[in-house]
Amino acid sequence: MDAPSWLNYHHLFYLWNVARHGGLGPAAELLRLAPPTLSMQIHALEEALGAKLFERQGRRLALTEFGRMVYGHAEAIFSIGRELMAAVQGRPAGRPPRFVVGVNEFLPKIAVHRFLAPAMAVDEPPYLLCREDTPERLLAALV
Repeated sequence: MDAPSWLNYHHLFYLWNVARHGGLGPAAELLRLAPPTLSMQIHALEEALGAKLFERQGRRLALTEFGRMVYGHAEAIFSIGRELMAAVQGRPAGRPPRFVVGVNEFLPKIAVHRFLAPAMAVDEPPYLLCREDTPERLLAALV
């Protein structure tokens, strides 16, 4: 299947939110959409891109390797979008420092949240990007 000549940024935004918020339920609530509607939008993006973005791991969704690549690009796209909105609204356009954290997929999210809280409790918190995966894949990504 050929790649589309354009990208539906709404679909990309839905993927980004599902990945950031840990699943269809939390993202659907935040976006004020029904989970089945959100699921259909993600499937439309998968269809357009020609590959699966998520896979089931027990009761949760996890990004596939392809999904992690797409998510990384979505992070960059929406970061630039936030910069644009800050510039338009007259706020400083400089990017906050980027803080990338690799998290073992089996660590409880509440523990990670508590561990990272001090880094976020500063006057100008960094842009936090958490990558959740196995220790082996996290170490390989560092290389």
